[in-house]
Amino acid sequence: MKQKTLVLTAALMTLLVYSCKKDSDSGAIPDAFYPNYSQLKVGNYWVYEQFDIDNSGNATSNNTFDSCYVEKDTIINGKTYFKLVKPKPYLPNQQDIFFQRDSLHYTVNANGKIAFSSLDFSTVFDSGYITAGPADTICKIVKQMGEPNLSVTTPAGTFTTLTTKDTYFMYPNWKFAGDLRFVNTRYTENIGIVIETLPFSLQYPITLNDG
Repeated sequence: MKQKTLVLTAALMTLLVYSCKKDSDSGAIPDAFYPNYSQLKVGNYWVYEQFDIDNSGNATSNNTFDSCYVEKDTIINGKTYFKLVKPKPYLPNQQDIFFQRDSLHYTVNANGKIAFSSLDFSTVFDSGYITAGPADTICKIVKQMGEPNLSVTTPAGTFTTLTTKDTYFMYPNWKFAGDLRFVNTRYTENIGIVIETLPFSLQYPITLNDG
């Protein structure tokens, strides 16, 4: 629990804006019947720029650039998944590893959890709680798709996006920064993620509700 507390209190809300390099000669063939929002192909990578959010919701670049990439594919429980490597937020030189695959209009992870859908805008994909102790619930988190086909403008261009939205329903002892908090990830067809909101501090009274 000590480690969770450190992460929650240290992390500031940040915005990632991606540009994409596509390698059409490697990886799996895109599904012919559904649009491709994940770009899960070996060799694909995304270069992003990190922005801080002020009290008015204005984004200012902190001149931090990094990349995530699809390193390889692998078989898990008889199905082909792609290994994605991303930098850990706020932890220099450390990486997060994800395994995902496309299934019809869904993107799912190796645990069978849905990460994204291009057609399902009503299903709750996942939910859970964050606690500060046995008798202190911080919030409930609900993950599902947000409003579809929103246009966003970034330094890399203007994109029509679909959004996965994590909504944080804050419990009474933790509502000092608002009843609801949001973490959104925006996808564009044939590109992948173009904007991602990173985890926020519970003490930081700013939310970015762009979906």
